[in-house]
Amino acid sequence: MTFTLSELAERLGLTMTGDSDPVIAGAAGFLEAGPGEISFLDQGALRERLDECRASALIAGPEVPLTLPALRCGNPRAEFARLLAMFAPEIDRILPPGVHPGAHVDPTARLGDGIAVGPGCSIGPDVVIGDRTRLGANVVLEADVTIGSDCCLYHGTTVRERCRLGDRVILHPGAVIGSDGFGYHPGPEGLVKIPQIGIVVLEDDVEIGANSCVDRATTGRTRIGAGTKIDNLCQVGHNVDFGSHSAMSALSGISGSCTIGTGVVLGGQAGVADHRTLGDGVKVAAKSAVIRDVPAGQTVIGFPAVEFRRGMRLMAHYQRLPELAARVALLESRLKTTLAGGTEGKEED
Repeated sequence: MTFTLSELAERLGLTMTGDSDPVIAGAAGFLEAGPGEISFLDQGALRERLDECRASALIAGPEVPLTLPALRCGNPRAEFARLLAMFAPEIDRILPPGVHPGAHVDPTARLGDGIAVGPGCSIGPDVVIGDRTRLGANVVLEADVTIGSDCCLYHGTTVRERCRLGDRVILHPGAVIGSDGFGYHPGPEGLVKIPQIGIVVLEDDVEIGANSCVDRATTGRTRIGAGTKIDNLCQVGHNVDFGSHSAMSALSGISGSCTIGTGVVLGGQAGVADHRTLGDGVKVAAKSAVIRDVPAGQTVIGFPAVEFRRGMRLMAHYQRLPELAARVALLESRLKTTLAGGTEGKEED
């Protein structure tokens, strides 16, 4: 698929500058783009490396001096994201519409219009699937699952019994929604499993990354709020209430029965202990461990996580521990010598 730069300007509603109208066949990063490709420029450091850019055109701010043809806008990164969608493969190529003959669909399931069901899928009793939703190969929907419209469940995803997905939900390969929560109690012969009879609710526009798991509630529901994005290899425990428009980076984990507010961001490999509350707008730095409640708007860092500025001071002191230990040892030695000298003097008297 190719476009002239002027066609892209018209489709995106942007202003075009430059003396030529190059044909654009793809998009790439600033230093990776070559002839026939478009990139974007929004970092000051890269502006000094314009002579290294081989792209045929750029998306840039109105104030950036360029000899290349360009599309001008206030937010180049956001406009580049819109442009990428124009070069993405057609969904019909990846998940063709229709029910593959190799899929198993229970007779009681209700399938919406224009859906795609790939080979090896298993759709259980009384499953409801909304219009234009697409299932890749080997997707499993267990009994009584409800899925909204315009969803995309890539191959190898599983949604267990009675769980509910809203509209425009995306599940990447290997994601599991509604696996049993990690609930046991000690018995005379070891750990006894607590039945997990709740469900998971994913609200509209939620996206779950590859091989991530959202556990069903012991009772009630585990909820992921509208617009929240969860990265690959994440774990959300049972009975978590995860607010809207939040983000959870790869390898992060949230223990059971936590309450996560709206607009919360968890960095990579962050962890949240069970029954904690994170207020709206909280940010947790990568590799941090939250073991106490965090009030709204606060940024925390460290193990255990503390307020960001305090955490940075603690880390600075931590880096100096070898030198501080050596100074303390020297002071102890001098003090011991001084005290010993004073004792000898008294004995002579």
